[in-house]
Amino acid sequence: MKSILIIALIVLAIAIAGLFFGYYSNKGTNTANPDQTPVGEAINTLSDVPDGDPQLAKQVKVDLSKQRVFLYENGQFVREFTISSGRIDTPTPTGSFNVVYKQENLFSKIAGCWLAFWVGFTNDGKYGFHETPVCEGIREGEDKMGTPDSAGCLRLKLGDAEQFYNWAEIGMKVEVY
Repeated sequence: MKSILIIALIVLAIAIAGLFFGYYSNKGTNTANPDQTPVGEAINTLSDVPDGDPQLAKQVKVDLSKQRVFLYENGQFVREFTISSGRIDTPTPTGSFNVVYKQENLFSKIAGCWLAFWVGFTNDGKYGFHETPVCEGIREGEDKMGTPDSAGCLRLKLGDAEQFYNWAEIGMKVEVY
């Protein structure tokens, strides 16, 4: 009976030590849902975040190969989001742009869908950031985030698109590569 009690105490001590070390190794990280970090609180899931331009108040960089968008304020990394860019047959344009237009809800004649939280970055009005589209009452593409699946725009997840829309400013530099 005494040996069973000793074994139980050893198992209990190991379990407590595991909880203690597990708590302190994760302290300060949001492992449950890192994509829900509000704008203004930096979160970086990649080790190779590009540098921002300290001369720009706000700036956006889009890495199509990683399907990520990076936000900067005064050259400092602020936040990143997963995107879904254009398919091979409908590519997202690359180069340097500026935000030219914002609208909370836009109907796209090209896609035949509603695009919430539109942040347009090309002068012709064809390309922008927006929430996953709603076409004929059905939300499309939420399961395709992180892969090229759009008609050329940059799709953002539900919630992420609204945060990006509220943060973005007309005239802000957008670099897509």
